[in-house]
Amino acid sequence: MLRMDEFAPRLLASGDLPASYYRDMGSRLRKLRTTRGWRQRELSRRARFDPARLSRIERGKARVTLPELVRLGMALEIGLDELVFGPPPTLEGEWAHLQRELVKALGEDELACARRLLRAFVLGLRGLQLSILV
Repeated sequence: MLRMDEFAPRLLASGDLPASYYRDMGSRLRKLRTTRGWRQRELSRRARFDPARLSRIERGKARVTLPELVRLGMALEIGLDELVFGPPPTLEGEWAHLQRELVKALGEDELACARRLLRAFVLGLRGLQLSILV
């Protein structure tokens, strides 16, 4: 599943995202900036932004454009997916999500087959890692 799939149902009838999405993205942007110890002026300088515009984006009061997202991503040295959708899920969370999807989509026999395939895959990876180390 693509990470953006989780946002598709949230689209309004107009095709726009709800205001809460812009607030969430703004707070994510603020957190990324502050974890680097930067003030708004520093990020504005690095991303070639008007400081007042950056402030409005961080507060969720302005919609960010694609060119602005690209400049922010480059300045923060992160991918657009992290900027737009947040940090990637943990491996444990991703596996739990995949397991729930499999349980919903497959019957009991198919699920047992999927488990056997995953076990074989993991054992094959372990064997590959061992052969590389030797």
